[in-house]
Amino acid sequence: MNKKIIEKKLRSEDGSNIKDLTTRDEDWKYVSLQSDINNLELGNNTDLQVSEGFHMDANGSIYNLNNPVEGISFIDFSEIDTPVIEESLKRPIDKFLYQQITRASGGFRADVKDDITDYFKINFQSKENTIPYLGINVEKNKSAKFFINFGDLVQSNIYPLIELNLEANSNLEIIIQSTSCHEINLINSLYAKLNKDASLSMHMVSTGGTFSRSRIDIDLYGNGSNFNIDGVYFGENQQTHDNRVFVNHLGQNTTSNMQTKGVLGDESKSIFTGTIHIAEGASKTESHQENRNILLSDKASAQSVPNMEILCDDVICGHGSSVGPIDENLYHYVMSRGVKKEKAEKLLIKGFFNEVINKDSWDIINKEVSSQLISKYENVLERSNNG
Repeated sequence: MNKKIIEKKLRSEDGSNIKDLTTRDEDWKYVSLQSDINNLELGNNTDLQVSEGFHMDANGSIYNLNNPVEGISFIDFSEIDTPVIEESLKRPIDKFLYQQITRASGGFRADVKDDITDYFKINFQSKENTIPYLGINVEKNKSAKFFINFGDLVQSNIYPLIELNLEANSNLEIIIQSTSCHEINLINSLYAKLNKDASLSMHMVSTGGTFSRSRIDIDLYGNGSNFNIDGVYFGENQQTHDNRVFVNHLGQNTTSNMQTKGVLGDESKSIFTGTIHIAEGASKTESHQENRNILLSDKASAQSVPNMEILCDDVICGHGSSVGPIDENLYHYVMSRGVKKEKAEKLLIKGFFNEVINKDSWDIINKEVSSQLISKYENVLERSNNG
């Protein structure tokens, strides 16, 4: 337990006044809560497997720096004496976040002191349920890229606590990929604070686990700060992909953009909650959000809940969301060119995702993600044809 991480956050000493989570709570609507959500069952991860191609391997207890990169320094969780972020301005402390803060067992703080032009790649793994801590601080006028992978070496429930601090005129690009083939829960809480003219870009991939959830809170604290997030997810069997993004425009001349797309087959479900909050005095704000979902089955479902809280004039805001099967007109358009319906559906799904994953910022994972998405689709199609 690291007091420096804990002391800054808690509203009470013992948490006795923090209520147990239920599906009546706004932040946990539409999901089935795991049985131990209010008392997480954790284990002890004692070893690491070295992963080829990654700079670091980490779990909730230890980490191993395989390939150091000049310009990034690391502090072990037990030795952190300066918080990455003093306090979230709007993020409420619920029972789950309270447990993450008070029971995180290991991790590290990364300080970016020079420009990092290539992705620093971190591979998480676990054999026992765990809460790893990851804090990244990007110093003034510096830029960095991080790739955080939760792949097949994550074999148990994992609940990452992630904090990002961007000092003035800094830039951070981060990929978070959740693709574990195991039937696990992957629930992370991410908080970021952006100072003057800082820029944060996030790219999210969610195809693995049984229950994959990201709660993301962004404070655009400094004037001229900017946040962009795009992501893709694919659900099969009874998977749940849950994304909740809360962007707080606090400074002036700030911008944000959200674009997420998902396909749901079998009995899978998705939840997207995107909230744009524009504070008093946060003039010249521009913010947009978009969430699109394709349902491949009558038993699949998607909840898309865009929200706006605007307390200021002279702003530009917009949002869009959709849930439903592929438009029949699109089928007819493709099939009119001699393409059979099954192949047409596959082409349309590829095109649906390509709007996100064909961006230049997705180059290092584009082929891998495209392959994962099509593989998921083929799994759903095979079950449908055999059903």
